[in-house]
Amino acid sequence: MKHRISITLAAISVAAMLTFTSCKKEQPGSNTGRDGNNDQAYTGVSTAITSFDRIDAIVKDLSLDSYSFSFDKAMPGAGVTKTSYGANNYLVYADPQDVICPDPIRFRYKKIAIWKRPNFIQPTCPDMAIDINKLTQVQDIIAKADPAQYGALRGIKISNGGAALAGDKFIKSYANLQLDKVDAMTKDLDPSRFVLLGAADNIYGGAFTRGFYGYADLNALVFKPYRTNLGDLIKPTLKGCFDPIILNVIRERLVQFNSRMYNGLTVTPLEQNKSFAVLN
Repeated sequence: MKHRISITLAAISVAAMLTFTSCKKEQPGSNTGRDGNNDQAYTGVSTAITSFDRIDAIVKDLSLDSYSFSFDKAMPGAGVTKTSYGANNYLVYADPQDVICPDPIRFRYKKIAIWKRPNFIQPTCPDMAIDINKLTQVQDIIAKADPAQYGALRGIKISNGGAALAGDKFIKSYANLQLDKVDAMTKDLDPSRFVLLGAADNIYGGAFTRGFYGYADLNALVFKPYRTNLGDLIKPTLKGCFDPIILNVIRERLVQFNSRMYNGLTVTPLEQNKSFAVLN
């Protein structure tokens, strides 16, 4: 989006990737940029290569920020001529029961964040669309094109009225989640007034064991009013958003827990509205 939030962020390094196995999908926005003249170089699915893109045809009536698909390779024979479609970042929420979270997590979190940002796709790579009917059409295309990789995907209802396509690996990754040190630090804070997103860093004495905490509705609070998105807030590593008072409390507790690792965290208010801030 052209309208960016102008804020200065102090970056901290993330010590480790999420504990789940990384996927090999290309990053969103890494389209091959091919045209009809060089399609012959991509013959992996069928010899009946076509420049007509069936996914583009399905989502043509949707805004770019209302769907997001990424694939490890194009499938021209099936009408999938690119490796990414739509938004390269998003933040949505699922019901913890739909992703089979255990009781401690389900009791604490009424919503479970599902998110994607530029240059960091969640390891299990869900895809999203707000129009379930169109998502079903896309699912049918990719399942027939590559049954082994996409045949077992199923839809998970998400907060924007649509659904995310995910496989068993994504869903099972939530089954063994437990409350951790960050949950203990934030147990007296309202989880609807903050969201923490990022990679786990507990390997080297950090506190984060998973990629999400809290469930502030940034779509309604920040993204829509100020015509921005999750990608605009990441410069380069997002830790948290929304209520600056709560974010300052979280920062103080993280520094007390491990000053060497978290002392560089800062809480920076947004220029458009000082009632919102970023912890980074």
